[in-house]
Amino acid sequence: MSTPAEIIAARVNGTYVAEEPKPVKKSKEPVSKENAFPVLGGRQSSPSAGGNTTLWGPGVNGNGNGNGQAKPAASVLKPRPSASSKSSFKNSSVQEAFSLDADDQLNVARAEFIKILTAIKTETKASIECTSSQYTKKRTFLITGAPDAVKLAKRLVIKKLTKPVVVNFAIPAKVRSRVIGAQGRTLKPIISEFQVKVDIANEEESPSPEPEDADDIFAKTVPVTIEGDAEGCKGAKAAILAIVKEETKNMSVKIAVSDFVKPFVAKAAEPVESKYSQLEFSFPAWDSPSTNVIISGDREAALEARDELKDLLASLEARLTVHSVPIPQVKHQFLPIKQIIEEDDVFIKLPEEGETDVKFIGEKKKIAAAQEKARQTTSQYKVDVLDMSKAHKGNLPHVRAVAALLRKNGYFRKIAAAQNVVITPPKFDFLADESNTSIPIEITVNAAEPDVASQTRKAIVATVNKFSPEKSKVIDDIDSFLVQEAPAILDISAPANKADYVVLGNRIVLFDVSETEESDDFDVDVSSADSLSEVNKSLDKLRAKQDSLSSTVLSVDSKKQNAIAGENKAVLKSLIAELPVNAVEVELHNDGTQSSENSIYIHGLKEYVEKIKDSINGLVRDFEEHGKKYTSSVELPAFVLPRIVGRGGSAIQALRREYDINIEQNEKTESVTDKSVKTTLHLVGQKRSVEAAKEILSKSAKKHADETVARVRVEQQYHKRIAGPRFVYMNRLQDKYSVTDFSSQKYDDTPSNKDEITIKGPSRGVAKAEEEIKELLNFEKENGHKESIKIPSKALARVIGKGGETIRDITEGFGVEYHFNRDKAAEEEQGYAEVEFTGSRTALKDTIKRVKEIIEEVENFVTITINVPAKYHRDLIGPSGSVMREIISKAGGEDVARQKYIHLLRVPDEGSGSEEVVSAGDKQIVEKVIEQVKKIVADKEASVVETVEVAKDRHGALIGTGGSVRHKLEEDYGVTISIPRASDSSTEIKLTGLPEKIEKLKEKIAEMTKDDWNEVVEVPSSLHSLVSEKAAIFKTFKSDYKVDVTHGNLTRKASKLTNGYIPAPPEGAVAEDGDDSAFKFTTALLEKPEGEDVVIPWRLQGEKDATAKVAEIVQERLEKAKAATHGGWFYLKDPKNKVPRLLGPQGRNIKEIRKNTGAFITVPRANDKHNGFVYVVGTEESLSAVEKALSQLV
Repeated sequence: MSTPAEIIAARVNGTYVAEEPKPVKKSKEPVSKENAFPVLGGRQSSPSAGGNTTLWGPGVNGNGNGNGQAKPAASVLKPRPSASSKSSFKNSSVQEAFSLDADDQLNVARAEFIKILTAIKTETKASIECTSSQYTKKRTFLITGAPDAVKLAKRLVIKKLTKPVVVNFAIPAKVRSRVIGAQGRTLKPIISEFQVKVDIANEEESPSPEPEDADDIFAKTVPVTIEGDAEGCKGAKAAILAIVKEETKNMSVKIAVSDFVKPFVAKAAEPVESKYSQLEFSFPAWDSPSTNVIISGDREAALEARDELKDLLASLEARLTVHSVPIPQVKHQFLPIKQIIEEDDVFIKLPEEGETDVKFIGEKKKIAAAQEKARQTTSQYKVDVLDMSKAHKGNLPHVRAVAALLRKNGYFRKIAAAQNVVITPPKFDFLADESNTSIPIEITVNAAEPDVASQTRKAIVATVNKFSPEKSKVIDDIDSFLVQEAPAILDISAPANKADYVVLGNRIVLFDVSETEESDDFDVDVSSADSLSEVNKSLDKLRAKQDSLSSTVLSVDSKKQNAIAGENKAVLKSLIAELPVNAVEVELHNDGTQSSENSIYIHGLKEYVEKIKDSINGLVRDFEEHGKKYTSSVELPAFVLPRIVGRGGSAIQALRREYDINIEQNEKTESVTDKSVKTTLHLVGQKRSVEAAKEILSKSAKKHADETVARVRVEQQYHKRIAGPRFVYMNRLQDKYSVTDFSSQKYDDTPSNKDEITIKGPSRGVAKAEEEIKELLNFEKENGHKESIKIPSKALARVIGKGGETIRDITEGFGVEYHFNRDKAAEEEQGYAEVEFTGSRTALKDTIKRVKEIIEEVENFVTITINVPAKYHRDLIGPSGSVMREIISKAGGEDVARQKYIHLLRVPDEGSGSEEVVSAGDKQIVEKVIEQVKKIVADKEASVVETVEVAKDRHGALIGTGGSVRHKLEEDYGVTISIPRASDSSTEIKLTGLPEKIEKLKEKIAEMTKDDWNEVVEVPSSLHSLVSEKAAIFKTFKSDYKVDVTHGNLTRKASKLTNGYIPAPPEGAVAEDGDDSAFKFTTALLEKPEGEDVVIPWRLQGEKDATAKVAEIVQERLEKAKAATHGGWFYLKDPKNKVPRLLGPQGRNIKEIRKNTGAFITVPRANDKHNGFVYVVGTEESLSAVEKALSQLV
């Protein structure tokens, strides 16, 4: 048989079918079910059931006893409207049934029970029916009525008829503040709705240990206790857990990665990123300081992705290897680090301090390709280093100052732009360091244009030479503390006297720059000494100030110094910041002369030295009393807190760093508008810092609390004039009255109106700014002026600009308004358009002047085109465009804006088929450009070609390193020089140019290529090695006769022959096994050389007598070599020990044998292929004599 709860549910759902009652056997079956319970809301029982009428109501149970108690059911049936068409409930009503267990019910008398239910019925207008079991004492209720009424009635029944319960559970500590909300705004509605008491412990009271995994939000929890009725506790708990679920469903986790792996993380993590596409991944760039991977999104997915990524990165790190490569530092700047990490997955790590090699990091199989790509890239550039220290006869202090001046005034940058190179001068710190004895200027050029480096060097040298020591003055009598104030004085006095200056460490160097500046007046004869003396006098005010300086040394324990100074010396900096700028300097762990652990050196103006001394002593006393745990609180209006905290906490973090303190808030406060709500901030740190920060917070709160908004009616046509040119008036008001905002934009509390200007800021400042705006508006209305100008039709487009950009820039810049009176028919007939400007007289004057300048540019603009044969196009451009730049410079176009400069001379691209050379721009400049082009073409057309015979080995003297000599000759003589390639046997050099210039160049070439040797001996290549004794004879000639030997074009071949190995010995030359002889000598007839025996010239350079003597020696040796008929191989069993014995001290033995026998003897080197043989060449008799002599030695 169905239980009462099942029957109730069935009746509510319209599916109940009555069962035939069965007799109860009271003596045999215990009552374990509520089968004797009548159905809630049932009608009268049938007569067969006994004819008794079932009475329902409070306090009535099956046996008439009203003492029953019930316990809340484990599950409560939800109300559901009946689907039966015969239901007695109206469509607007619902029913809900639930039970209360005996253990949870209050012990209420029947009368009180009826009274409670009656009161609930009256309050809720709901129908309540109740029954109770005489065995279980459980009470079951059926409530019928409107949905809201049923809900309220159920709450009241449970609240008034059940015992209070206590529910305990835990939530993550990190979401505690979100559950509570600002000022309890989230928790209070839950407490009110469910009529419960909720207690959430503080994080400090958490029983959880510190989590090992910082990303595990559930590792640290806080207990939650809810007191109230069962239903209320259940609802409150569900509401709190819903907030927790919402707050914890998403999370961000961090994975710390090492610098070693960081460059590869993003690419390596692609599989994980693809698998968890619903998550957001943030990877640190290889060149960023960040070392964390951040994963954001669903909590469970984020944690899974984190673990997978950690495993993947560990595997990656195990595969990475490091290859160190020595690369010159000057080429580090050209290494394509970004390109190689993206394309080859290899990271190039530049050496850190103390390191020398560049490191290639990546998987082993990828590193070789990356290294080759890096080599190819760096080889495209060449770095030339010019050491400035050699300038001005090695006057290093002066040259340092000149380098600093050139860097300060952008001279290096200008030279670099003119030559199309990169110039890297030393930094100021390097120049100020007197221990540096060189001043390297790095010039980076394209390797294909090496001559540009030479031109750049010349430009730098010429500029440096302009600043001689005689035109400079060194000032070193000003205290180092006051030197920092010198620039403010010198910035005024130096230009007035045509001087400039630099400050290097504690020295000031003045320069006379009168000859390097352009003048707009007649020269006045003023000597360098006089002008620099005037500048020097302007510094007398600093010299006078030196009398007011003082120094003192405090004795403070080293640890206390670090503590009171604060993190990054924040507290000490705040102390100094309270004094005037540059009033005092403080050095910790220093006594003014050297490092001293327990000393503090103070130097500066006397009065401020004493103040900072007292402040530091005060810090020490406070630290000894409170340490860094002094605590104070400040109460602030909650509505200003977001502004005090700043975006992302930036402002409050800055205050923490500045004063080295901790700032905490009782509860996190969301944005509020109620000005009566307060919040408290707690400050902990050193006493002085806490009190100073507290004062700043109070003032900031007062300032923000006083903020107000005002609106001033200003017609839109006056907005630009009120703002001023480039907003100068608006900016002045902001600075003058601390108005934080001044605009015509819309605020939440102000309606949008194009004829209004909104001012936002402190009330007093807003009032003052409003007053000035009104005064300015009245002035503009009374003094607004208009003026028109006629613009020729051909200049109209230039004046207006693309999309009106030009005319807007002009009018907004001068604070005027414009209006075009356009009439296309009239414009075509008259040839001009009219524009009207409105503004002040001064602004109108400036505006019209600028418009007229544009009109003048257009009217003077011309384009001239001439035909120039393509063969002369290169002559107009020159190496790296040098000729083109020179043409424009001579025409006066050097300072023309770049967008116009490029049109002053345009030469067709090679292979385009066009011969039109075009010049467009200012008429005067264009005419001069065309004039120069015509002259260059005329000179080329008048040119002739002549040839000059120059020995092949002298061609190098005309080419020079990287073609530098040839380019210099072409530049100096105006002649093109064509020299055959090294592989071409031709000795003819072609000269192209004007006849008179060619003649002068021929004289120069003859001078440069004349012979520089006295004697020459021709030695066949087959005998070269014998005659030279493998180059040993050359050293003898150099040391004994001061004679050098060269070989012209055959130098490389001669060197190769000189370094040749001992010929392979014949078979049987090696002693057989078992032969105990210490040596074996084998001879053979010399073979004649195969093919052509090339003759190698021995050119002898030196004194005439010496070269004649050496020539005789060479000739004598050559005759001996020609007379040689046999070669011999003297085999040594133990060459390592025997060869030194053969040589003797300094080769004395071998030299003696050579002299006595006339044979050529070659002693093997250790790295020779046949290093066990002494090779001998000579006649048969001389070889016998050598064998005898050598055998005696071994």
